[in-house]
Amino acid sequence: MNTEPLDSAWAQEVAANLLVLVAAPARGEDEERLLRRLAHVTALVPGVAAASCNLLGPSGLPGHSAGSDDRARRLGRLQAELREGPSLDVSRDMRLLADVPLGDPRGRTRWPRFTGRAVSEGFTAVTALPLAGQDRTLGALALYHRHGQLELSGIRWAQLLADATAVGLSHRDVLRDALVRADQLQNALNTRIVIEQAKGILAERFDCELQEAFDRLRGHARSHRMKLADLAALIVENPSGCPPFPRQRPIADANDDA
Repeated sequence: MNTEPLDSAWAQEVAANLLVLVAAPARGEDEERLLRRLAHVTALVPGVAAASCNLLGPSGLPGHSAGSDDRARRLGRLQAELREGPSLDVSRDMRLLADVPLGDPRGRTRWPRFTGRAVSEGFTAVTALPLAGQDRTLGALALYHRHGQLELSGIRWAQLLADATAVGLSHRDVLRDALVRADQLQNALNTRIVIEQAKGILAERFDCELQEAFDRLRGHARSHRMKLADLAALIVENPSGCPPFPRQRPIADANDDA
């Protein structure tokens, strides 16, 4: 990739933040802070006057957003409110929009309400890049600048930052899913252990085989519309012979009454 040499201060700062953006979500950095970091670092790229970024919410519209300055923050929120703008288009199509003139008829036709506000903030062009990971769109990064002043190398650096952020977010999602699955498996194991304990208690109480004890347990749960695990926990927590399966008292010998 042909980018600017790393001897410039901005390039060193951008490069230093690549790994930070990848690792930040796994370290527990929340989405809003991560987006602020991405916006501020991207704004260091030569030609970029300001940057905003957003993540898509469950509805497919921009959710969390951040900007490198007040202007960018306003434009990021505006796209969500108007439901139009470069970030929405890129999030939907996953295709780069490079140096789109905001005063051009194409821009005014494409985003009739957004372009006027962007021009009033002092920008004449926008470049938008997708935040995408594992073949799905996570959001978008919008670069606000003057038309013709953002070079291809700057766009490439910005895409590197966007890709690093997307990788970090994807890793976070994978980790979160793994933790959820581990929790589900642990709950299933705990439930199975409680059921096995209840079977053992009933087998001892009624002097029967484990299968018969399980049949009694399951039959009672069904007839009383209880969850098997809840009934098993009730037995394990009260093993002394109280309901729903009281311990049978031995039949008194007739000689005992004599």
